[in-house]
Amino acid sequence: MTPDPFGTAALRAAVLGAWRASPARLREDANVEEDHARGYYRDRVVVELAQNAADAATRAGVPGRLLLRLGHTDDGRAVLVAANTGEPLDAEGVASLASMRASSKRAGDGIVGRFGVGFAAVRAVADEVSVLSTSGGVRFSLRDTAALLAEAAAEVPALEDEVRRRDGSLPALRLPLPADGRPPTGYDTAVVLELRDEVAFDEVAALLAAVDDALLLALAGLTEVVVEAPDGPGRRLADVGARWVVASAEGELPLALLADRPVEERAARAWRVTIALPRDPAAARADLTRLHAPTPTDERSSLPVLVVATLPLDPTRRHVARGALTDALLDHVAGAYAALARLVADTDGDVLALAPTGFAAGEVDGDLRARVLRALAATPLLVPAAAAGGLAGADAGTAPLVPPARAVAIEGAAGRDAATLRVLGEWVAGLVRVPPGREPQARSLGVEVRPLADVVDELPALPDPRWSELYGALAPLADDPRDREALAGLPVPLADGRVVRGARGALVVDADVAAALDDRTFDALARLGLRIVDPAAAGPLLERLGATAADAAALLTQPAVRAAVLAAADDDEPDPEVTHTVLALVAAAREVPPDARPWLGLLTLTAADGEPTPADGLVLPGSAAARLLDERVLAPVALELVDRWDADTLAAVGVRRELVVLRVADVLADPASADDPDALAAQSLDGWEEYLEHLADTLGAGAYVGDASAVADLDAVAPGAWPEVLARIAGEPELRRVLVEPVRGEGGGVAGSYTAWWLRERADLGLGAPFLVGSGLPVGGAADPAAALVPPPPATVAALDGEVQRALGGVEGLAELDGAAWTRLLDEWEVGTPVAPALAVLVWRHAAPADPPEHVPALVAPGRIAVVHAQDAAVADGPMWWQRTDVAAVVPCLARDDAVRAGAALDLPLMSAIAPGRPDEPGVDAPVPAAAAELVAELPATWREHDDLLVDGVPVEWWVDADGLPHATSLAGLAAALAQAAGRWSQRAALEAVLLDPARVAELALDAAWGAPDA
Repeated sequence: MTPDPFGTAALRAAVLGAWRASPARLREDANVEEDHARGYYRDRVVVELAQNAADAATRAGVPGRLLLRLGHTDDGRAVLVAANTGEPLDAEGVASLASMRASSKRAGDGIVGRFGVGFAAVRAVADEVSVLSTSGGVRFSLRDTAALLAEAAAEVPALEDEVRRRDGSLPALRLPLPADGRPPTGYDTAVVLELRDEVAFDEVAALLAAVDDALLLALAGLTEVVVEAPDGPGRRLADVGARWVVASAEGELPLALLADRPVEERAARAWRVTIALPRDPAAARADLTRLHAPTPTDERSSLPVLVVATLPLDPTRRHVARGALTDALLDHVAGAYAALARLVADTDGDVLALAPTGFAAGEVDGDLRARVLRALAATPLLVPAAAAGGLAGADAGTAPLVPPARAVAIEGAAGRDAATLRVLGEWVAGLVRVPPGREPQARSLGVEVRPLADVVDELPALPDPRWSELYGALAPLADDPRDREALAGLPVPLADGRVVRGARGALVVDADVAAALDDRTFDALARLGLRIVDPAAAGPLLERLGATAADAAALLTQPAVRAAVLAAADDDEPDPEVTHTVLALVAAAREVPPDARPWLGLLTLTAADGEPTPADGLVLPGSAAARLLDERVLAPVALELVDRWDADTLAAVGVRRELVVLRVADVLADPASADDPDALAAQSLDGWEEYLEHLADTLGAGAYVGDASAVADLDAVAPGAWPEVLARIAGEPELRRVLVEPVRGEGGGVAGSYTAWWLRERADLGLGAPFLVGSGLPVGGAADPAAALVPPPPATVAALDGEVQRALGGVEGLAELDGAAWTRLLDEWEVGTPVAPALAVLVWRHAAPADPPEHVPALVAPGRIAVVHAQDAAVADGPMWWQRTDVAAVVPCLARDDAVRAGAALDLPLMSAIAPGRPDEPGVDAPVPAAAAELVAELPATWREHDDLLVDGVPVEWWVDADGLPHATSLAGLAAALAQAAGRWSQRAALEAVLLDPARVAELALDAAWGAPDA
């Protein structure tokens, strides 16, 4: 006989007695069991068995271990064994198992099960159930229950009718029976389920396959779960802390919150919450989408964690019961959630990933999410940006964390660079780094995610030694055009102590310049409106944001400095601060820009006599300029200035040390441009307006010349210093270049330089007329005809080289004379002066005077050339007119085209326009000798012979009439007339020879052939 240590007989008798007394009680018990087995607990057999195991371990105070073994017995029955450690089965436990909603578990023992209904889940898969413990065993059997009911029903017809009506659907868990057997070794209790069929087997197998870490996390009393199934190797679940970050909280609820709960629950005031986050979400095995209370419910969760809480459930055990108790517990869940977030933050995890986003999964989830967001927002979770990435002298791991509600983040890429934010965090309170893709979560937690421009605009515009570090940290942001624009309002410390906003227009000087300038200079530059960045804060970022790198020369050429110099020059009381500032900048600059020299020359300095004087009106004592320039025009500079500033500095602002060169930009051949207020250099050049008139005449009015250079102060050369001045101009390369290089107009014209023009036109050097280049000897020797027309160089330039002499008006031949020179040369000849034929021909061929000359050389008699008044001369149309000196002094030409050119150049009429040129008598026709025609093929066939030939009543030797017919009185005259008529004047001598001796025609024809150009 099987022992009955738990008094199951009495329990059975009591239940059967109740059913006999009231068959409706049987109906009620059967319906409740059926509701739980087939409805509320239909898929929770494994969870409920685990919950009972956890409670047993908790009551015993031992680690809870659970074995879930699915298999078949030797006789083929499918069996699930759930063995656990913990408190063994006792009589009170058996009574609890055999009752519905009358648990033996009481509040305060830390257990999970509270209502005595979970065990009914076994009825979903089994009709035969045994509970075997080290203290004994009981079993529940649908088959035995039916037999016992059959015996009892025989005596109670109403009960018999109820049993018949239920057709076998009876309450199997109400009648406990003694059972033999022991739990597996190492366990204290085992629940053995004889599975109803293969369908139940498959269902249990699926439930076992789904067992995961959630079971251990939800049931704190369990430390190990071993799952053994016939379709795979066994699994052991333990040490969930290695795979999950867990935060738990527990406490006792106020009694008032339980007032509306069922009586069995009112004493259960203890609450517990567990929040678990998988360390590796990809490897985590747990359903995070459902709330656990503590076993899984049908309430969905959108939080990225496993939520386990002792939430009150409705009678279905699948949904949370709403009310004040639930609200209070959701507050505790949110608190535990925040504690978990703090654990993640303390381990440098992605804490923002815990912020819920998207839509809530249900009403309970929505309430919980709202509480979670509030709790997270108030919890210090975010690492301050100043500690991110390592902060000198501090440890990011121990730096106080910032609650999201008091945090500031920079939106976009600007907020992702830890090195940038580390420095910026020292300036912006509560600044944190938001990882990429986490801005929505940060905003949901109350982080003020702000545009970079807003953060920059709120940086304090106050002196601070950390500007350089900040700029270095922000420099990478300037690579993005949008961030570069956002940095436009960045505070910028200036060298004068001010802090302004925006780098655009600021000037960045390097350390060398900063060291060279004193505070007085910086203050003066600030008063002029220059924004010079504090050198300690200078860096590439400011230049990328619009600041300009400026050396001393760049500072010097700022418009404000130029304006100050010009204003001081116009002021009766010059500003010593302007003078000091400009001299300091010049001293610090390696080289003064050429464009600055004209207005620097107006800088007011002090002369030796104490008078304020422009710099370009002074000379350095003891210098070459002091020796060469008249001190009545250019006074010595005050010695105290020489002592305070070195000679190079004073010379750079225009104080004369040597002869200097001025550059005039954008020159126009237009005298009106001389009044341009920007042409300061030109305004200091003597005769500049007249020189522009000269350029206009030479190059064309308004021609653009471009930049032109000039030797300055020529009008201030000291008496007796011209020889040395000219020697220096000729000998020093820059001065020489300025003299000899011509200026060129945009149309291609060429004119002499200003320096050459001034020395010719305004210096008393005897350079008014052209002269022959050289030492004064004729270029081609004593017989050179040019020497008779062009004088030798004046003594003032005789020692200079030929290139310089040419620049000063010297020529090497008549062909180089310009129009004005020709006019002067011709007009300087005295009338009646004999002129050698060679020199006369040079004049007739090359003369191109600018104005009609008053004198010209001309034939005044056959073979005699002399200077005549131009009004008495005319140009011969051809050689025959050379005989007509009775008409005018003759400028001989061979062809009409040459005559027309010479007449235009010398402003002389043609002789054919003065006299008719007609023979008085027709003469006698005669044939041209054959020998002459053989020599020159172009000869006319006949000629007119005269004893005396008169043309216009004047006797001549030969003529060619308007019809081209030759007239002559002699063979020599005939030869000349035939040569002109044929256009072969060069062969007149040969024609005369053949007319005298026709036998020489072959010889002379050969000579003519050799002399003719190649065809």
